[in-house]
Amino acid sequence: MIVVITGRPGVGKSTVFNRVVSRLKDLGLKIYGFYCPEVREGSRRIGFKIIDIHTNDQGWLAISMDKAIQMGFNRYSKRIGRYFVVYDEAKTIGINALRRIYSDPNGILGIDEIGPMELSIDELRKEIISAIMKSNKAILVVHRNLSDRDIIDIFKRRNALFYTVLESNREFIHDEIVKMFVNISTM
Repeated sequence: MIVVITGRPGVGKSTVFNRVVSRLKDLGLKIYGFYCPEVREGSRRIGFKIIDIHTNDQGWLAISMDKAIQMGFNRYSKRIGRYFVVYDEAKTIGINALRRIYSDPNGILGIDEIGPMELSIDELRKEIISAIMKSNKAILVVHRNLSDRDIIDIFKRRNALFYTVLESNREFIHDEIVKMFVNISTM
């Protein structure tokens, strides 16, 4: 079972994902993968971290241009919008986090999010595709304009269940998703 969470920016996709992951962990289920929270200095977003759900290992996924230069990152890295992708850190943390699912057939794959920054790293993109294909259960947050044909094809073949987060459902949609994972995990 693949559950895909989508919605417009800022609607609460990550909040729903975090609530589901937290509840499933509380119920003793194992989640493997990564999430990519924004990092702020005051009211200004300076980038995104990539954090292993299982180990809490973390590194930079992307950082704003001015902050990247200030911190000594290569300003000639791949750019997505106003952010430089921190290739080595993101690749290492992301791939290691995803590969943990392979040793636990009962584990749940969790990724927040599958978007342009994550997919701009070729090796990470390949590992995301591999992990989705090999996982029995997954909860994935996707960018609303996801256009990666390989990932979309996997969703179609695996009959992924799509949930669009809206202001009207964001306070309770996680309960429904948790129930589905609990039901399938007890079969």
